[in-house]
Amino acid sequence: MTCFQGRAYAITGAASGMGLATAQLLAARGAVISLADINEEGLRSAAASLGNGQEHMYTVVDVRNSEQVNSWIEATVKKYSKLDGAVNMAGIITKATPVKDLTDADWDFSFAVNTKGVFNCLRAQLNAMQDGGSIVSAASVFGQFGAPGNAAYCSTKAAVIGLSRTAAKENQKIRVNCVSPGKSPDPFVGTSAKG
Repeated sequence: MTCFQGRAYAITGAASGMGLATAQLLAARGAVISLADINEEGLRSAAASLGNGQEHMYTVVDVRNSEQVNSWIEATVKKYSKLDGAVNMAGIITKATPVKDLTDADWDFSFAVNTKGVFNCLRAQLNAMQDGGSIVSAASVFGQFGAPGNAAYCSTKAAVIGLSRTAAKENQKIRVNCVSPGKSPDPFVGTSAKG
């Protein structure tokens, strides 16, 4: 088992689902975690679940807002004097709708959270991180293959893949990757998908 003792990580979407699971795993292996999400109650619960006496922190952040993201990353570096890694898991999926019926509002909201949100985080993290750091963002298998009724979601995740690949090529001393999981049980995704 890899030891992350003394390393500092910033994680979005940390109140539930894969973001929370990642935070719990890293904390169990000795890392200190700066959690971010729009769900304050969920963040409090998530921070309490990390336990192990570490000095974890949480901040309510809307990843669509670059000022909030920048302030959160600055506060993280101020508290821990460094940022070793980041995991960008915040994301949404809207109600399944064929392209011909997709509204501008659903399209724009999906891109604001899933793509601009990752961009805002990635930019702030790259500016704060030392060489040797690592950033992982959530894409999706649907960003590679598409899915009927989910054009907005699939397009946003394809954009995250392209963004991550580009950032990786620009930052040779910081690893930048994305993961493309399939469907997973996440309360926020389930709620959003139901409309």
